[in-house]
Order: sequence, then structure tokens, then C-alpha cells
Amino acid sequence: MARPAAVWINVFFRFFAALAYFLLGYYIGFWSDFQLGMLMEMPTTFWLGILFMLYGLFRIWRAFLYVSETKDPDYGNYED
Repeated sequence: MARPAAVWINVFFRFFAALAYFLLGYYIGFWSDFQLGMLMEMPTTFWLGILFMLYGLFRIWRAFLYVSETKDPDYGNYED
């Protein structure tokens, strides 16, 4: 059964948001010149960047799970 267009729009948005978080984390962690102090002998921006990148990967994983959920033939059908 083909998935509705709303599902594909939702998946695109989820993937776009996840990619944005990942790229923001990459910029903050490795390219940013902000000085926020040190934490465990590493700049705080590095740790924040890693955190954003991990959150982006988590969002990609959640988008994959959402697509997997929509493979169910009863997806979107509700009983009263």
C-alpha cells in the first residue's frame, strides 16, 4: 500500500530538522570561535556541538522508526 503524501511530508520535515541539528552541532563543535569556558579540558562549545550532533542522529533514528511504523497495513485506520 502506498503511503499518503502527508506521511512523506512528515518524513521530509523530520529528516530536514535532524540534518539541521546535526549540521548546527558540527558548526558549534568544530568551527565556532565562541569562548564559553572549558569542561574536562575541552572547550564547552565542543561538548555542545557533540550534544547537538547526537540529538540530530537521534532524530534521524526516530524518522526511520516513523517510516517503519507506516508500513503497517492498518496504519491510519481507527475503529470507533
